[in-house]
Amino acid sequence: MADTAAPNNGVSSLAIEAHGLTKNFGNVRAVDGIDLTVPRGMIFGILGPNGAGKTTLLRMLATLLPADAGSAKVLGFDLKDSPHEVRGSIAMTGQFASLDEDLTGRENLILLARLWGFRGRNAKKRADDLLTAFDLMDAATKQVKDYSGGMRRRLDIAASLVVTPGVLFLDEPTTGLDPMARKSVWRMIRSLSEAGVTIL
Repeated sequence: MADTAAPNNGVSSLAIEAHGLTKNFGNVRAVDGIDLTVPRGMIFGILGPNGAGKTTLLRMLATLLPADAGSAKVLGFDLKDSPHEVRGSIAMTGQFASLDEDLTGRENLILLARLWGFRGRNAKKRADDLLTAFDLMDAATKQVKDYSGGMRRRLDIAASLVVTPGVLFLDEPTTGLDPMARKSVWRMIRSLSEAGVTIL
């Protein structure tokens, strides 16, 4: 499924390395000095109740939120010193689908491929490759608003892989899915890990 190799700048065998990562919102400490080491190619799960700071941690590691204290590197790139390099090495899928519901699955992926620099036939080929890999080709011409929850989730993850990342952040990837859809998503996640993508 991969079309680009995960970056390897020779700095570390770790995909993610964090020390004392902290985030406050006013008087509320959302993330309290997290230390984390995740080897490349690993599937690493973060568990905790609602409000424990899981999403905040992912958003910090993805450079969407600045940390108040501590430091972290993703694929050897420092969050503070090299945020553009971090962003170029990762993909993130949030808790809620970020797709255009009035477009078809294929149109969504072609649009994203074009935004990532694919042109003409290459954009269409990348979209079709992803639809095939995520078992969505039969629904390629359906509007996303007519997709089931499991199909939307698979398409959302496919959309984050238009350019294959070194690290993929998944925020509650199976929330709201039925058991069969959950199995399908976990099968996909395992195949990505086997291809060398680190998944948090």
